[in-house]
Amino acid sequence: MRPRDFIDVLENPRLPRCAASGERAELLRSLLVHLFFIDHDLDKRELKLLERVLPEGSVLDYVKSVAARKLDLERLAAVFPDPDERRDIIQLAHHAAWGDEKLEPREQAVLDRLMDALGVAPDEQA
Repeated sequence: MRPRDFIDVLENPRLPRCAASGERAELLRSLLVHLFFIDHDLDKRELKLLERVLPEGSVLDYVKSVAARKLDLERLAAVFPDPDERRDIIQLAHHAAWGDEKLEPREQAVLDRLMDALGVAPDEQA
């Protein structure tokens, strides 16, 4: 599974939801959940986006479970060594950060930490 699989689903609502499984998919889902839920509130627009990439079942239960765990950016970097995929992860993270059409300071802080962990400079973003 590639980060682009999630991006495609988020950008094109006519595509079927992405039901990818495995560690790569779960790491990306964890990143999205942490960005969407950083303010402890899920906007309707954010929920709609999350439903496109989360496993079947209760979105809220999944979000609460994942949000309670630490976001492991080091593991994310280890599992996604490809520079193109890393740029796609940054693009995916921006989808989440802007899911409610506003960028909160805490979201920007996670984006900054993510770019550092992945070794992607702001001017290298996709």
